[in-house]
Amino acid sequence: MEAEGLSDLDLPPQAGRPRIIAIGSGKGGVGKSLLAANIGIYLAQLGRRTVLVDADLGGANLHTFVGVQRPQVTLGDLFNRRVARIEDCIVETPISGLGLLSGEGDPLWVADPRPATKRRLLEGVLALEADFLICDLPSGSGFIALDFFLISHVGVMVVVPEPTSAENAYRFLKSAFLRRLRRLPALGPQAGALLERLTQLCGPDSEGGIPAPLDLYEAARASDPALGRIVEQELLRFRPRLVVNQTRTRADQEMGPQMRSAGRRRLGLQVEYLGHIESDDAVIHAVRRRHPLLVDHPESRVAKSIERMARMLIIEDERPPAAVPRRTEEQTLYEVMEVDPGASEEEIRRAARRQRETYAADSMVMCGLYSPERLHVVQRRIDEACDTLLDAERRRRYDLKLFPDGIPPEGRRRRPAGDSGEQRPVTDPRVQAPELPVLSSETEFTGPLLQRLRESRQIELPDIAARTKIGIAQLRAIEAEQWDALPASVYLRGFLTEYAKCLRLEPQQVVRSYLERFQRERGEV
Repeated sequence: MEAEGLSDLDLPPQAGRPRIIAIGSGKGGVGKSLLAANIGIYLAQLGRRTVLVDADLGGANLHTFVGVQRPQVTLGDLFNRRVARIEDCIVETPISGLGLLSGEGDPLWVADPRPATKRRLLEGVLALEADFLICDLPSGSGFIALDFFLISHVGVMVVVPEPTSAENAYRFLKSAFLRRLRRLPALGPQAGALLERLTQLCGPDSEGGIPAPLDLYEAARASDPALGRIVEQELLRFRPRLVVNQTRTRADQEMGPQMRSAGRRRLGLQVEYLGHIESDDAVIHAVRRRHPLLVDHPESRVAKSIERMARMLIIEDERPPAAVPRRTEEQTLYEVMEVDPGASEEEIRRAARRQRETYAADSMVMCGLYSPERLHVVQRRIDEACDTLLDAERRRRYDLKLFPDGIPPEGRRRRPAGDSGEQRPVTDPRVQAPELPVLSSETEFTGPLLQRLRESRQIELPDIAARTKIGIAQLRAIEAEQWDALPASVYLRGFLTEYAKCLRLEPQQVVRSYLERFQRERGEV
C-alpha cells in the first residue's frame, strides 16, 4: 500500500464537521450512484444543506442522477488550478439546498491521482461547510474508495444479489480494515511492517489473499496483548452499513441478513443492514430521462425504500458493540444459532433453516468468504446446535451446564407472538417489569415516559423496529429526546404514530403532546 501520510486525517471524523456518508461497492453497476443521489435529495428536502461528492474520478456520472446536464466547473478545475478552492467547484442542482461536487470531464490522469493530489482532495472535502456530504465512491478497493470510506462517519456498501457482488464486498471490507489499521497513529511509522508480520501470522490460506479482520485481531492478541487491544478497539469501531439493491425474489431479500451474519461470524465485523431496494421500472424511467428519482417518482417502492434508509442514516448512533465475536467453534450453541437462550422451539427451528441456508456450500453469500475446510467447521457446529437445542432433554442438560445459576434475564427477552403484535409475557418469575404508569387524557407523553411504558409492557426496541421498519437509533432518539437528531415534524409524526400503535397507546394523543415539546425545543412555534 502507498504511504502518503494520511494518519493525521480524521479517524474517526471530528465533531462539528459535516456528517459524511460514503457509499461504495466492491463491483460496478450495483446502483450506488442512484442511492447516493437520492439520499442527498431526501436530506436536502428536509432542509439540510447537502453536498454530493462524486469521488469516482475518471468515471463520474452522479450529475446525471440529479438532473444536471453538464457541470460548468468540476474537480478537474481544482486539480489544474483553474480555481483556488474546492468550494468554487460546487454547482447548484435543481434541488434546493443540494450542491454537487462533480468530477465529470476531468483529465484521464485524475483516475489515479498522485498522493499529494488525493490528500488535497480529502482535506478539501473535510473542510466543506454543509450539514451532510454524500460521497459516491468508485467501485472496487482502490485507495480513493478506501480512504473516502474511512474518513466518513458512515460507510455504506451496496451489493446486488450475485455471488460476485458479495465476494467483492467482503474483499472491500477486509481491505478497508487493513487500511484503517495502517493509518492508526498508535501503530507509528512501522505500521506497514507490523501489519505485514500479522498478515504472515494469519497464514497463507486467507480467502482472497487478504486476512479477515478477526484473523488479524487474533494474530495481534497472540503476538502482543497491547497490540491486540488496539486492533480490538478498531474492530469494534468499524461498523459498515449494507444495502442490497435490485432484489426480485424473497431469496434476494435474504441476502442482507445473511451477509450480516456471515460478516460477523467470519470477518468479526458488526455489519449493520439498512435494508433492500426492490427492482423497479421507475428507476429505469428516471435514469433514461435524466431526472431525479425522488422528484419524478416519489411514491414508487424504490423511493420509499431509499427514504427509509436515509432516515436511518440521519441519526448519529456510534456506540460500538460490547465485544469482538468469537470463532464459531468457541461460541455457545445459542450464539451459533443466533437466538436468545429463552428462544422457543419454533424460533430455533426457524433459526436452523436460516443458518443452514446461509452457510450452505452453494450459498450466494459464501462466495470468497470461507475455505471449504472452515465452512465445514461451521456446518458441523450448526448441526450440533440443532441436535441439542431441538431435543428437550439434551437442551435442559446443556442449559444446566451453561447456566448453572439459571438463564440470565437478558437471555429471556420478550418476542413477538405473531402478526398481531401482541407480546408474550416473560416466563421467568425473577424478571420483574417496571411498574406501569397511570395514564389519562391529560397525560403529556415525553420520551422518558414512552420508554417507561415500553419497558412496563416488556417490549424491546428491536421488536418495534422489526414491525415498523424504523431504525433502532431513531427510536432511541425519540425516547432520549435528542431533538437535533430527530427528523422534521412531518416525518416524526409518522414515527410516533407507529411507535404508539406498538405500545397500544392512543396515537393522536402521543403525537400531539410529543410534537408540541419537539416544536418548542426546536423553535418551530
